[in-house]
Amino acid sequence: MTAHDGLPEIVLPSGATMRAVRRYADVRQVLTDARFRRDLGGTSGRMVRGKDISDDPHMILNMDPPEHTRIRRIVAGPFAPRRIARWKPRILEITRELAAGMAAGGAPADLVTAFAFPLPIRVICELLGVPESDRALYRRWADTRLSTSDLGADDRAEAAREFGEHVRGLVAERRAHPGEALVDDLIAARDGSDALTEPELISLISALITGGHETTANLIATGVFTLLTEDVYRGLAPTEGLVEELLRHDTPAQYGLPRVAAEDVDLPSGRVAAGEMVLPLLAEANRDPGMFPEPDRFDAGRDGPAHIAFGQGAHFCLGARLARLEAEAALTVLLAEFPDLALAAPAEDVPWREASLVKGPTRLPVRW
Repeated sequence: MTAHDGLPEIVLPSGATMRAVRRYADVRQVLTDARFRRDLGGTSGRMVRGKDISDDPHMILNMDPPEHTRIRRIVAGPFAPRRIARWKPRILEITRELAAGMAAGGAPADLVTAFAFPLPIRVICELLGVPESDRALYRRWADTRLSTSDLGADDRAEAAREFGEHVRGLVAERRAHPGEALVDDLIAARDGSDALTEPELISLISALITGGHETTANLIATGVFTLLTEDVYRGLAPTEGLVEELLRHDTPAQYGLPRVAAEDVDLPSGRVAAGEMVLPLLAEANRDPGMFPEPDRFDAGRDGPAHIAFGQGAHFCLGARLARLEAEAALTVLLAEFPDLALAAPAEDVPWREASLVKGPTRLPVRW
């Protein structure tokens, strides 16, 4: 990194140079200021070499108003908090089933494989109305698409193609045999005479499958690792504040997607010139010592400003409410069913994901 007005220049795996936005106030402004655009004007803003998710012009994450506003308006109903809240009993039921299965398998167990990943992928599959039998495919495609490794450029392109074809088949099947799942709601979703185009629908469902399990699974696994290594797990109450502090302390999505300044913009840490790209570092912002006292310390009772793990502004995560419900259910059930949970390996031996937009352990050996 090279210092530049408090906004250091950073070279990404793609070779693109951007300004790293790290402080909470700077990141929050980038995420909420309409002068920072997601339309990067070509390929220069890629995170990685070769194609990545920024190359999909139909993905809501890559859109600016008014196109972005149109899609958010169309899908507002299916993602209304009251609709998502109806899933709480079923989420708890799935969580208890997985915990029982882990207990029956005996210790030691890998929390990632036995619990953290199956929970959100089962939930998102049921919620969307897509086959759970395909979850291994979804995980492989999602892992590949979120990779930041140079070696995966061809794999990313192939994963995107396979994923898109698979989702097109799902949509065709649901059109022929409609039901009452979220996919059916999205197919039928309208705002007056306006509806999602076919490419927008395919892209949105693919993004929901990916985001609907990757970030939540890694939040659960990383959160449990934190609770165990900080020696605060035993006797902890599964409160709403607990989940929020884990989201701050263990932000699963390390970065927001790059933005380009449509004009000169003054951030608290310095000026971004028109045409410059910025990369908002969510995890670093959530540990900004200027906003969070002792930011590296986990504190379940922490009071203060809200984290920005789900982003802010127009691109605030559509699935934030669902992710919170799943994390709350996971911790509630784990703390009740495994009060003596502990790591089954030294903390330093736990393997972590490398070269990915999402942080989390690849395995988490536990015993009880």
